This record gives sequence, structure tokens and C-alpha cells, in this order.
Amino acid sequence: MTTGKDHRMTDTASAPGTLDADVVVAGAGSAGVAAAIAAAESGARTVLVEAGGQVGGTLAWQLLEHSAGFHDVHGNQVVGGVGQRIVDRLRQYGGTPGHIPDDVGYTATRTPVNHAELAMAEATLLADAGVRVLLSCPVVAAGTDERRVGWIDVETPDGRRRVTARVYVDTTGDAVLAALAGAAVHDDVAHRQPASLLLKLGGVDFAALLAYAADHPDDLRPGNAVGTADDECVNLWGFGTLLDAGHRQGLLELRRTELHLAGWPRRGEAVLNVTRVPWPGTGLDGGAAYLRLSKQVLETVRWFRQLVPGGRDAYLAAVADRVGVRESRRVVGLATLTRDDVVSGRRRADSVGTGAFPIDIHDASSPGLEHADTIASSYDIPFGCLVPRDLDNVLVAGRCVSSTHEGNGSVRITATCFATGEAAGVAAAMTARDAVAVGSLDVARLQDQLRRRGVLGARDGVAVQVRRTRQGQP
Repeated sequence: MTTGKDHRMTDTASAPGTLDADVVVAGAGSAGVAAAIAAAESGARTVLVEAGGQVGGTLAWQLLEHSAGFHDVHGNQVVGGVGQRIVDRLRQYGGTPGHIPDDVGYTATRTPVNHAELAMAEATLLADAGVRVLLSCPVVAAGTDERRVGWIDVETPDGRRRVTARVYVDTTGDAVLAALAGAAVHDDVAHRQPASLLLKLGGVDFAALLAYAADHPDDLRPGNAVGTADDECVNLWGFGTLLDAGHRQGLLELRRTELHLAGWPRRGEAVLNVTRVPWPGTGLDGGAAYLRLSKQVLETVRWFRQLVPGGRDAYLAAVADRVGVRESRRVVGLATLTRDDVVSGRRRADSVGTGAFPIDIHDASSPGLEHADTIASSYDIPFGCLVPRDLDNVLVAGRCVSSTHEGNGSVRITATCFATGEAAGVAAAMTARDAVAVGSLDVARLQDQLRRRGVLGARDGVAVQVRRTRQGQP
């Protein structure tokens, strides 16, 4: 594996102001960070362009309660590679306890993170790999010739800048680059999952909160283990009785039957996942959704202070810097991941990654989940899900891989995004070097590299021993 540390970007003489690379990755979330690191370490001059002002994407800046999907229901690790390296780097800085048991029993493990430290850890790995990062640079145009993208334009504070590459990787979540280039997309607006805005509370009295949870097990998801105020992390799902009281008393306009709370008791901090609005799904709709969600955030804080034990002195410590989108456009690929693939644990000869998270579907018109389908084993993600049907030098990874509505309900999870991102990054570097269409890439060679990187083969190991976070436990 090469490190990519000596890579140099050059502005081409033929088009003043144009930045040229071997691989351009659009979107610096979980998938994009993994793709850029993998492409650079595979020998490609790599540029990572990001619409926002920091790397880390949804996991870091939508304040997700934790990363999930690293292990299957039996505790076998199914995602390694860059995703695991990020966890390891973050543990060095004290920003995560690593993989710990899921107290609500939804999955085998979860991986709590300090969001700001996560983004900084990812930035250090990008720097180590020699990736050139362009921030505050949304992709606004793409030029295509037949089935190939020749260039993309990004909007910078100094005006538009053109970026060219041999291969492009779309990890924007919304398939922005691929859609601008004319790729067909899966998009059933009527069934899209809702959008949310997560919030972080400080000043929570966890002794009182957890005492309530222990005394009211019927107000939590069945099997939810309740920790103590001495724990490093706790995970609670439920509070339907208190939510109903808040709605009846006029504190909460939104009616919800459950919320998810991920807490750091020693810090008095808790992330709440409870807000939601329908997501019509165009860039112009984001502001309207944000305004509605902001009202829900303030109402949630008021409700927490007035009705939740331990919440009297709580305050709003942070709010996600973006509307959290669960589902939007997904590229039509050479293969499409379906519900049957996920629930049957389907194995594929052209696998480039493994998923294991339940099919998690939220309904904007319902006060709870629409459904959550637990799966008995992991499943393979075929290379064709990363290859747009209509383009020869574009790959996709993360939330916009080719999948059905329910397939997306599993594959969109952050750990799985790390896996598809890394696969796309390695494939992009190989394709750029070999000067072939992405759909013609030798998948066996790709799989060999992914095994070397720890992306494939993790499921062949034994069940992991995950860390406990309670005092007196190793």
C-alpha cells in the first residue's frame, strides 16, 4: 500500500485555474473520507471537495448518536479498513470508547463518538494520506461527453473553479455529481424517510434520569439495559409516556411515541433523536425543513426541562449544522441492493463490502418507526451497486449507492458507508491507472486489494469482545 504523501496537484496550462487530479471525491462525509484516503493510499492524486466547511459529514455534524453497523447480530465484525482505523485514531485522542454493547438491543454494538474530535481525527488521516481537501466548495456543474464526465465545477468564495479527473466518486449523499452528469436515479418521493435535526443537551442530571428509567421499564424499548450515572455512555430508547404527556400539555406540537437518547453521564451530555419532518427532497426545501425543525428543537428542550426527571437544569448545548436526511436520490447502478438481498443475507461473488444493520425505516406521518426489520446475518454489497448504469468514469458510495427504499434502510448506516466509500476509492484509483471503464474493472483484483485493506474478510473471524463502559468492567 502506498501512502500518497508525495502527491502533488497541478493546475493545467490548457485551462487556467483548472485543478487536475487522478481521482476527485465529492462529499467529505463517512463514505467520502474513506474513499479519498483509500484512493490516495492506492497511488492516485486525490482531491476531496466538500460543500460544507469541515470534513465528517452527517456522523460528525448532524450529531448522530453513534456510528453503527460495524458488527453483525452475532458480534462478528463486518466493517474494518478505514472505518476501523478512524475508530482507532479517535480512541487515541480519547474521543470514543470504541465498540460497545448496544444497550437497547437493536444491534450487537454501537460506537459512540465525540463529534468534533471525530472530524479532527478524520482530518489527520486525510493529511497522512496526502489528500488535497477543498472546503466550502459545492459541486454546481458537470461536463459530460457521451458516458464520461470530463470536468466538474465547484463554487468557491473566489468564484467557480473547474476540477478535472480521470475518475470521479460521488459521496454527496444526494447523488449531486452523478445527477448533474445525467445518471438515472431511484427516487420515490412519496415514500422517502423523514428528515431530522438532532440536538445535544448539557446539564443533564443522569442519576435522576436513569433512576426514572430503571423504575419505569415499560416506558422503554423491551430489553433496554439501564446503566448508572458512573457509566461512560448510556443508550435509552422510549419515553413514550413522557412524550405523550408533553403533547397533551401543549409543550410538544409534534406527537412522538418514542425517542432515542445517547448519553455521556459523566459529562452530563445527551444527544436526542426525536424531531422529524417530511423530506420533499430538493435543495430549495432544506431551509423550510430547518425552520420547522428548529421549532421542534426548542419545544423538545422545554419539554425535557419541565417533564423529564433530571432535566430541570438542561440546556441546549449544540444543534446539528445541517438537516439530517435519511433518504434521497440513489443512482441506478449495474446492480441494485434490495430488501430480499438484505434479509436473506445474500452472498455475492462480486462483493466489495458487507452490511449487517437492520432495515430501519422511519415514516414522516407516523409518531414512531414505520418498521425495523432485524436481519439474521450479514449480507454482501455487490460492486455493481457502486457503478452508475449510465456513466463510465463515475463511482458512487454511501447513501446514494444503487438500492431500493428498504435496501437503503440498511446500507445507509455510517459504518457501511465507510466500507462502500473505501471500495469506491480503491476502485477509482485502479480505474484511473488502468484507463478502463469502471464497469469493466477486474473485480477479483479489486477484491484482493480490499482484503489486504481489511474491508473484505472480516466476517470470517470470530465474534469480537466489545468493550464495556461501566466501572469495574474491563
